[in-house]
Amino acid sequence: MYRLGLPPIFLIACLIFEGRADAADKKHVTDAVVDLDYKASFTPLAYAHDTKVLIDRVHPTIYQNEGDEHGAHAMLDILQRDGFSYAYIDKALDASALSGDILIIHGLPDVSETLSNGATFWKSGLSAQELQDIVHFVDGGGGLFLVLSHHPGGSGAKALLDALGVEFRDGYLFTSLFPSFVSADDRCSHFFGMSEKDGLLNTAHPLLAMGETVRKVDFLCGAAVFRQPQDAVLRFPPGSANFNQDNSFHESSDYYAGMLAFEYGRGRVVITTDQGMFRNFIFTFDHKEKVHVTISSPDNDNAKLFVNTMRWLSSRISAAMQASP
Repeated sequence: MYRLGLPPIFLIACLIFEGRADAADKKHVTDAVVDLDYKASFTPLAYAHDTKVLIDRVHPTIYQNEGDEHGAHAMLDILQRDGFSYAYIDKALDASALSGDILIIHGLPDVSETLSNGATFWKSGLSAQELQDIVHFVDGGGGLFLVLSHHPGGSGAKALLDALGVEFRDGYLFTSLFPSFVSADDRCSHFFGMSEKDGLLNTAHPLLAMGETVRKVDFLCGAAVFRQPQDAVLRFPPGSANFNQDNSFHESSDYYAGMLAFEYGRGRVVITTDQGMFRNFIFTFDHKEKVHVTISSPDNDNAKLFVNTMRWLSSRISAAMQASP
């Protein structure tokens, strides 16, 4: 275990378990550790596929955190054990840098500028050249794994989402069917156990047919995206609502999703809006509850979902699985 210092604790708590500060019964994080002992249980591929993963570290993604504070150890371990290689990108994501098979952008918060009239100008976290080259990378056969979050952890990707035909609602996804874990007043739902039974896990999606059985997924406070209904891997209940930063209502929809996966040109894209669902943190709250955030929880299949996600994004692995009887 690696214990985070106080600043990262509260930074991560704000990203994942944010609620109203004035709520008297709100639960607060008192301790947070990175679970370095966790080892995902899955069956690695028995053949070499030479898939190279590129990880964005030039933008303010989780991988800019120093030491063990990124909480991505389980993901990186799964990649290595399943035959993937990976490398970090510390320069602009232009065509010269995208010399691999899958690009991971994990967290892309807003970039803002305060104008002379006091208004805030929200800008893309990607340059026009990066945006163009990433879209061409996917269209030409590459895979993109884009991990976003609730406000303010996603709007930096809006220009890229628009280019991919994805609608994004920068705020907090809430449904009364799945209340907040931290406060009854909070308008950001925590989904412990999204499943086929409750209609939230789309088991018909081909991403879930990549070798590992996924029955239950934890999704803890995120934003809403939508594209085509068949693209949803994790659906939100009909009538789910998007709330603003001040917990005021913005809009509702029957088609919101927390995870999308779709083909784009000759490539593939996976988007999730819970920045913690594949990271290996354990939080302790002042009510003494311990919450795995979230891949290391023994009560979910998040690790197996990550395995299937990366395999589905790999054109080599997908082709091999389709060819096998």
